[in-house]
Amino acid sequence: MALSLRGFIKAHTTYGFRRTARNLLEEFRRGHLHYAALKKAKRLSCQDNLKLNVGCGANIKPGWVNIDNSSDADALHLDVREGLPFPDGSALIVYSEHFFEHLEYPDEALKFLRESWRVLIPGGVFSLGIPDFELEVTAYVTRDEEFYRVRRRHYMHPPWVDTRMHVLNHVFRQGADHKCSYDFETLAGELAEVGFVSIVRRPFDSSLDTLRREFGTLYVEARKPGA
Repeated sequence: MALSLRGFIKAHTTYGFRRTARNLLEEFRRGHLHYAALKKAKRLSCQDNLKLNVGCGANIKPGWVNIDNSSDADALHLDVREGLPFPDGSALIVYSEHFFEHLEYPDEALKFLRESWRVLIPGGVFSLGIPDFELEVTAYVTRDEEFYRVRRRHYMHPPWVDTRMHVLNHVFRQGADHKCSYDFETLAGELAEVGFVSIVRRPFDSSLDTLRREFGTLYVEARKPGA
């Protein structure tokens, strides 16, 4: 019986080769979407007081520039690893939710922080939510069963996530999607190094944040000096 194309490829290549090929195709897809989106972004470059929602996914905010490199998102498909294609001092706020941890540290993550600082007006706000990795580690060490009970109610887990350590593995790695973990101390230090001031841990903000992600999220706000 003749093999299908997929079967032939699987029979004649290693898993590592196929994984690398999938990653290459994904990067090609991202690049195609990015360069197409640059044309639309250029039309926004004459505007000021932009509000950027980076890595928005399905959380589309009316009146904002919603940015996500997924072809499924109804957004500007920019790959922000290449920078933010907006003029200096053109944005009132740069916001992201459960996106920053997907950037490689240090190169991609620090570039995003520097680019966010650049495009913000003096006094502009940088606001983000990321998984609260300190909270996860504390729950693991203290065997906080109530934390895990609530966590299971808020988040879906793969079937293999059946121990506290596997919860940590999933949160820290999420397959290979999560690239770096942060607590407030670490993130605040990186923000200060870039030049941000007034760096605070903020509460959940229903006007910005997604309710279903409130549990287990670290929210941080900072400002570009000068106002």
